[in-house]
Amino acid sequence: MPGGASSAYAAARGAPAAAGTAGADWARLYYESPARTEKILMEGLPLGNGNLGALVGGDVAGDVLALNEDTLWTGGTNPSGDYGGDENMGNYQALARLTVRLDHDPVQASDYYRQLDVQDALAVTSYTTLGTGYRRRAFASHPDQVLVYSLTADQPGRHSGSVQLADGGQRTGATLQAAAGHLSLRNSLSSQRQYAVHVAVRAEGGSVRVSEGRLRFTSCTALTLVIAAGTDYVPDLDLNYRSGQDPLPAARERATAAAARTVPELLRRHQADYRKLFDRLTLELGSSSEEQLGTPTFQRVKANQRTLDPELFTLYFQFARYLMISASRAGAQPINLQGIWNIVNDPPWSSDYHTDINVQMCYWLADQANLAETSEPLFAMLEAQVPSWRRLTRDTVRRPADGEPVRGWTVRTSHNIDGGMGWEWVGTGNAWYCMHLWDHYLYTLDRDFLRDRAYPLLRETCQYLEDILVDDGRGALVVPDGWSPEQAPGPYWRRTPIGFDFHGMVREDGVSFDQELAWDVCTRFLAAAHVLDSDEEYQDTVRGLRDRLRLPRIGGWGQLQEWYDDKDSRDNTHRHISHLVGFYPGNRISPHTDRELTEAVRTSLTARGVGPTGWSAAWGAACWARLGDSAMAMKHLRNLLAPVESSRDDIDMDGGGGVYTNLFDAHPPFQIDGNIGGASAMLGMLVQSEAERIDLLPALPEEWPTGSLRGVRARGGFALEVEWEDGALRRAVVESTGGTSTTVHYGSASWPVRLRPGDRREIRP
Repeated sequence: MPGGASSAYAAARGAPAAAGTAGADWARLYYESPARTEKILMEGLPLGNGNLGALVGGDVAGDVLALNEDTLWTGGTNPSGDYGGDENMGNYQALARLTVRLDHDPVQASDYYRQLDVQDALAVTSYTTLGTGYRRRAFASHPDQVLVYSLTADQPGRHSGSVQLADGGQRTGATLQAAAGHLSLRNSLSSQRQYAVHVAVRAEGGSVRVSEGRLRFTSCTALTLVIAAGTDYVPDLDLNYRSGQDPLPAARERATAAAARTVPELLRRHQADYRKLFDRLTLELGSSSEEQLGTPTFQRVKANQRTLDPELFTLYFQFARYLMISASRAGAQPINLQGIWNIVNDPPWSSDYHTDINVQMCYWLADQANLAETSEPLFAMLEAQVPSWRRLTRDTVRRPADGEPVRGWTVRTSHNIDGGMGWEWVGTGNAWYCMHLWDHYLYTLDRDFLRDRAYPLLRETCQYLEDILVDDGRGALVVPDGWSPEQAPGPYWRRTPIGFDFHGMVREDGVSFDQELAWDVCTRFLAAAHVLDSDEEYQDTVRGLRDRLRLPRIGGWGQLQEWYDDKDSRDNTHRHISHLVGFYPGNRISPHTDRELTEAVRTSLTARGVGPTGWSAAWGAACWARLGDSAMAMKHLRNLLAPVESSRDDIDMDGGGGVYTNLFDAHPPFQIDGNIGGASAMLGMLVQSEAERIDLLPALPEEWPTGSLRGVRARGGFALEVEWEDGALRRAVVESTGGTSTTVHYGSASWPVRLRPGDRREIRP
């Protein structure tokens, strides 16, 4: 496609504010060619408002929008626990494809570029053909609950083409309706979930007519598509998670109401809502050159392997915050393995919720990155799913003492949004979910949240532990029948003539992963009960359980043992580091007070190597940051920013991690947890916090010698500003958002801080 980087980038940078592209240079994912339709998951630009997601391809002649709706799932409550298949746990589905065809010849197009501005949450495609300049803008509005796609030109009457709506994947049986100014699609899944899409089409000038099930537009000056979608999902087990109501009328009403507004008005409403969240935190890590900023993003990723591109790291970090805001808003489902973006009906691992690291990693960033509201879908999901999980747990898990059903609930390795779970039980997966409940309180000091939503789940999880813990024969309590996700103390795959076959999980009592999480949830419950001045008698019970837990030990080669007995192998480079959960994201093992255990963590991490997948590199980076090792943290972070070609989209457990063309994390395949976990690790290199301690620049790498961070949150109820220069702290500001007491540490220096809510204190070394 004719047209060079300099002209296209100059056009992007010079776009007027009214076009909605006035964000900073660092904020743009920028490309000079469209996404390939068959690779749109790795190359398309992602948009989302929590419920509705889209990938925009940007093709000149036939632009494709791959649409998703976050509740479109097959499967059900799945009491058997069978994994895979639409009738068991099910799969997250592709919703629909909207194709906008234009009577343009791509060969004649020049000055082409497409970009996603993460500061303004706006995708733009721009090009010139036959002397006319064309611009498309797309955004997903949370206030109006629609996706908006607008086509304009700098000369009148230049848009002619068609709009076609098709069902997602290879599904059949959809009812398609086309009328002047409207397209709609309605269908139901094998699980009986109903879904619908409605597109309102508004043209300026020219004509729009129905032709062969699509809308044909001719000689229009501008065209706007407003898209709404929905299903009959309701978060209620008593209704089997289905309302039974046709979702099309509500989708039509949303699209029609939004289409009555002008595009500038819709854009203003969208950006005011989005930037209220996004603008809370700024990060500067140094300046990139004009040449770097003018280079297409994926080429920058490749060049960054050789020459440092500071603002690429800033973009990578803020892109993760963009993804969180786009995929996790109040009223939506939590982020799944692919966020809300999926183009097939049998995605890898069902695009589900994996409870042994992946869901949790997706929410490590929320509170510390000043996006507390984005955690709401996680908490709402727990409240909606626990009734089903409680029933399935009691039907399956028995008290070792007497064989009776246990109290409480736990989870299998994966689950859907319909109360169903699949594959192996994670006995303390409930405790890992509960970690987020108490952490959210530590950041926000929201006492109502703690009392009404967090505490009941914390207490019930302790009751579950009370029922399952057993004596190890040496006077200590252990969680029985466990594994160290996703490893077992013995092989659980057997070689067959055609490869490997799963033949059942080998389990044992007292694995470190379970013991750490049992200790963690007991400790968090006790802290919550203390804050609420509640359950004094039960506090004694839980304290007694916690104090009898057998905790992980240091093994023969200095490692933190993964198993009850000392049998870890130095050669084990497995992607999961589940036995380190008590170091990160937990905090039982503190680098400030537990030197021997901290060194054992270091030994274990060193043996594991650099994470072989995207999310495992993020976990490793976070652990090395907590160890204060900036070089190793940066090594893992660079691994996360390594270029991965779109052709590598098959499952690869040793893929090495990296990013695709559109900066989606490459496991491979795409998994969003690597994006968010990587950004969380970056924050951990700059600021760390515990309930009464804040550490500044604990793992500042030499690659970021000068920079600033404003708006980051710290546990205990504080917000921070941090500035550094030539590798050293220049100044910091601590502001109370509700907290009153903490101690700030930088190197060997420390400052006790006492504040009233709203007060600030400046610190200079």
